[in-house]
Amino acid sequence: MLRCCLPNHNHGGEVRFRDHSVSRGLCCARIAPLAALVALLSGCGHSAAQPTPPVPVVPVAAPTLPRVVIFSIDGLRPDALLQAGAPVIAGLASRGASTWRAQTVMPSTTLPSHASMLSGYLPSAHGITWDDYRPENGPIAVSTVFSVARAAGLRTVLIAGKEKLRQLDVPGMVQRFDLCAADDQEVASRAAGEAMAGFDLMFVHLPQTDLTGHAQGWMSAAYLDAIAGADRAVGRVLAALPAGTTVIVTADHGGHDFNHGTTQPADMLIPWVMAGPRVAVRTLTTKVVTTDTAATAAWVLGLSLPGGASGRPVLEAFEPPAVTGARAGLAVGASR
Repeated sequence: MLRCCLPNHNHGGEVRFRDHSVSRGLCCARIAPLAALVALLSGCGHSAAQPTPPVPVVPVAAPTLPRVVIFSIDGLRPDALLQAGAPVIAGLASRGASTWRAQTVMPSTTLPSHASMLSGYLPSAHGITWDDYRPENGPIAVSTVFSVARAAGLRTVLIAGKEKLRQLDVPGMVQRFDLCAADDQEVASRAAGEAMAGFDLMFVHLPQTDLTGHAQGWMSAAYLDAIAGADRAVGRVLAALPAGTTVIVTADHGGHDFNHGTTQPADMLIPWVMAGPRVAVRTLTTKVVTTDTAATAAWVLGLSLPGGASGRPVLEAFEPPAVTGARAGLAVGASR
């Protein structure tokens, strides 16, 4: 290491030596080379000591893992939805992908249709063709989107306004099953609470539109009012959802007069609306069937239904390139 003995400087810049008896000439003779050395060392030292500016660390937010909520408004006809106004659902359609000509399955009744909606299988495959709660028949016998999500370690929630939907509650596959009174606002309150508690996949069943159709008639003033109430219920849940949630709003069937269950368009046509990250703003031209709901929800979560399912992801609903959700590549059993 180079060690240098340099003269001392006072605050005025005057050079003072410790030995004051040195002659003026000698001082001058020594000051010149020392001053040059001081200047040289000062310049070199300044250059060598110049610190490298630190590279700024930009914090990177953790990727947001996808969440999906499926709303089923029981007995909702697409033409009635448009007639009733429904500003919340209309708002989702305006910033997402939608069709008013999606189709349910036969029989066009609540339990068979919901079984297809949440499993991706047709009634001929899932076997539920009755429309009341029959515990003696056991739960649905095929895999559902809930069982696929649970196998990946995700939290699943199902909130229903009709007891018959218990038939879809396979033990261990739905972590939180809430059966509410047949009241859309009660369902919405429960769903909002579950949204704040945390979830990955949630299904919300709103029953009043169907109940009103049976009591007052499809397309009656009371039926249209029930649609407005369902729309408000959807809005209450949306307000509680975490940012980045993908939302699907659909129905199990339509209806005519005081009933449903036939192959006529009034019973078979249902709305299908989706909004969320990477969802394109467009009217869908692809034929959408209720079985595609389960497949699309699974796809958003980075998962897929079993190979025997009929449902397919509605890829037209997404901005290109259509790639699976952030969980794609996670091994079965992985968790958040």
